Amino acid sequence: MTTYQRILVSISAGGQSDVLLHRAAELAQSQRIQMLVVQVIDTRSGFESEGPAGILPGESAARRIPDAIKRLDLLLARNNLSWAEAKVVRGEPKVALAEVIRAWKPDVVVTCDSHLLHGIEQDADILTVSRQSLFRRLTRYWRQPTLQHA
Repeated sequence: MTTYQRILVSISAGGQSDVLLHRAAELAQSQRIQMLVVQVIDTRSGFESEGPAGILPGESAARRIPDAIKRLDLLLARNNLSWAEAKVVRGEPKVALAEVIRAWKPDVVVTCDSHLLHGIEQDADILTVSRQSLFRRLTRYWRQPTLQHA
């Protein structure tokens, strides 16, 4: 198994963050590992601003950053990864993630949204945790045999 020194975990708004962090923790076999957990706040707007007093997409994203950082810190603490660095960036997701990858230069990127990484030049390995496999794992627990009373 490859030993990684720099692990980047890309957290999305979906519910796979605990699974992603668990897989990243499995890769972190040494105390000298650096882990960056990043969440991208999408600034693309699906609606028009309401005149000069309207909230622009960048303003809305900037207001959400402090809460997103708190949620990431709590998520890391809950998964015994409080030593990892948490970072929230804003922008178009693919562009923002590409900038983080270029600047931080990870050995591996752990994500559930591998489509965000298509076309990004990188030297990092990619570990994709698929949503379908997450649901398969959950169904194993729901299909536990029931005890029959005699």
